[in-house]
Amino acid sequence: MQADYLILIVLGALLILSPLVKSLMERMGVPALVGYILLGFIVSLIDQQWSFITTAFDNTFAILAQLGVVALLFRVGLKSHTKALLAKLPDASTIWIGDVLTNLLFGFVVSYYTLSLSLEASLIIAAAFSATSVAVSVKVWDELNKLNTSTGQLLLDVAELDDLSGVLLLAVLIAIIPVLQSDETALLSSMGITTFVVLVKLTLFITGCYLFSHYLEFGFTQFNRQWEGSKIGLTISVLGAGLAIAAVAGYLGFSLAIGALFAGLAFSRDPRAVHTDAKFVYFYEFLTPFFFIYIGMQVDPGIVASSFGLAAILFVPAVLGKFLGVAIPALRIVKKRNAILLGLSMIPRAEIAMVIVYQCHQLGGGIVSDNIFGAVVLMSVMTSIAASLVLRSLLAKQ
Repeated sequence: MQADYLILIVLGALLILSPLVKSLMERMGVPALVGYILLGFIVSLIDQQWSFITTAFDNTFAILAQLGVVALLFRVGLKSHTKALLAKLPDASTIWIGDVLTNLLFGFVVSYYTLSLSLEASLIIAAAFSATSVAVSVKVWDELNKLNTSTGQLLLDVAELDDLSGVLLLAVLIAIIPVLQSDETALLSSMGITTFVVLVKLTLFITGCYLFSHYLEFGFTQFNRQWEGSKIGLTISVLGAGLAIAAVAGYLGFSLAIGALFAGLAFSRDPRAVHTDAKFVYFYEFLTPFFFIYIGMQVDPGIVASSFGLAAILFVPAVLGKFLGVAIPALRIVKKRNAILLGLSMIPRAEIAMVIVYQCHQLGGGIVSDNIFGAVVLMSVMTSIAASLVLRSLLAKQ
């Protein structure tokens, strides 16, 4: 019983501290997620001294973290503008393809050949390299009134494609990692079968989301709007539908993150749905910090030094991969200065990269060691801080 009260005390303290930390980080020009991760790490440090984190405590925060992932990816999908993206696909896809391929290559080569990590860990790091935390950069562009420019809109389009590819890579990773750990003699045949099954399941799931979006979503939203008569009631109903869709993805062998993203996309085409309702922000602001706080709690204080060394090594190719992979193809579309700004804007790794490494870390089996997990988290923090500070300075001069 006392343990239950302790969970509530810590939960209450974190709810009080989270908005304060967010405000402090923003005043410093640092992404709020850095502060959330730091909060979680402080909890981990205190636990190392007094050992108060029980199984029930960890399970509670693990559930909150999963809900945070769902809220995070649901909003990513919800804020997407698929019709506008399709209209600008030729330009955006040119940059996106160069971005993803370059970073997959950089991430895998550095991890597998330079650091001699396992094939599974190298693939996970490569996928994390390919992701982008556009929210970090977009905030800077928006604050300096540059987001509504043609370059700012191109950044949003490329970032949307980046989010989609990152989540789809996560789906593939979760499916093939168990196969990679199996008997090598049956590896090729198993990989072929697994890939086929994944593609079939993914196609069925995406088709289901498409059908829901085009034939059921409008009726669902209308019914709940009229029956419940309040915006908050509609928001809760839509969130419930989002959780159900995310759960279906989990049942099919994907992660909740994948389901949440496509659930958000399913509702994004309706201008009267939740993305116009400011009340969803309250759910987002309540749940999302717990994902980053739990990430910080999972970083082992005893190996931070070694994780930092590995993070420093990963930081260089992470920066170069994004900058070169985005800026070079962007030169065909925008001026040199804008290509540089786009390259810098895509450097931060945070939300999707951390979702990838967190979900793979949860698979267990030592696929993502505590050292690698801590290194990717630290690398994400480093790229987010460095890119936001440099980008703010350059955009202010434009």
